[in-house]
Amino acid sequence: MKLNLFFTFAGLVIAVNSFAQQSIKWNNPLESKVIQGRVHSAELPNYYRLPEDLKSQVRSPVWSLGTNSAGLYIDFQTDAEAISVRYKVNGPMNMPHMPTTGVSGVDLYAQDEKGAWNWAYGNYNFADTVTYQYKALGENTNFTYRLYLPLYNTVEWLEIGVAANKQFEFVAGKGNPIVVYGTSIAQGACATRPGLAWTNILGREIANPVINVAFSGNGRLEQPIIDHINQVDAAVFILDCIPNLALTNDRTAEQLDSLLANAVSEIRKKHPVTPIIITEHSSGFNNAIFNLDKNEEYKKSSAVASAFVNRTKKTGDKQVYLLTNKDIGLDINSTVDYAHPNDIGMKKIADAYQKLIHKIVKR
Repeated sequence: MKLNLFFTFAGLVIAVNSFAQQSIKWNNPLESKVIQGRVHSAELPNYYRLPEDLKSQVRSPVWSLGTNSAGLYIDFQTDAEAISVRYKVNGPMNMPHMPTTGVSGVDLYAQDEKGAWNWAYGNYNFADTVTYQYKALGENTNFTYRLYLPLYNTVEWLEIGVAANKQFEFVAGKGNPIVVYGTSIAQGACATRPGLAWTNILGREIANPVINVAFSGNGRLEQPIIDHINQVDAAVFILDCIPNLALTNDRTAEQLDSLLANAVSEIRKKHPVTPIIITEHSSGFNNAIFNLDKNEEYKKSSAVASAFVNRTKKTGDKQVYLLTNKDIGLDINSTVDYAHPNDIGMKKIADAYQKLIHKIVKR
């Protein structure tokens, strides 16, 4: 008798779970071609940031990092009071200096009809299938939700679920984007969650979408990536590669200057008047950080960038701008290690870009 009751109870649990699963409608953003934050997004069949035809043109680490979903996001509208996200990643969940929530997590924001941003925390479980559960959100029919994808992992598949009786619609942003070609700092190291990467913060602070073309340790102003971003009718191009272009025995100041000159020259062939921002290293120049070797390294490469921008302006290109280390203003509370910003540092970087972009972009 007890055995029969056990099987009856087990069957009831299975039936209840089955009913719960059937009551959720799962929505696939990749099928709907609504992934934002990358070049020619609708043409890509996956969650990579680079197209397949670039694989043979770029170095192996650039391609691998280009499969990470840093800076990618999904906008949607719903009246659901609960939102579920489930997905699979194929890389390590975390790094020694960056938590799982930043490396492999997602992050949910929402903008109301007045333009104010809201944020919700989710209950997460990092397993073979990663899940986030957002509950008690209210029926926010006036919100446009934004889900940021993992910063340092590769998403294989992802679905967003709401109750089957609730409305759900993907939406796409408009406007000429800000295109960021950068390093690990721009990719998002070491934000504690995706929405706090500086490119994502910037995307909430300005009207333009932001495209993230940043590769940890590999933002080197290389020709295939310059050609790739040059396809975009951008509002601004940001070249934030100085942290990966230190002066060494293999790279002189003259060679760094040539890399900068080539990048600007190539962009100018297709975009003769589009603003270009070249950025000094966000770290260094701080006497309160007493690791003298790194400070000197950052100063030297930043000095080359500064001299290049000054010379370029004098020779007639007034639409090339310098974002200085001083403009960014990182301090001893702003980084995780020698260079990678924490959440405080990320906000400082985003604010510095916002201030400059508002000066140079015509509304």
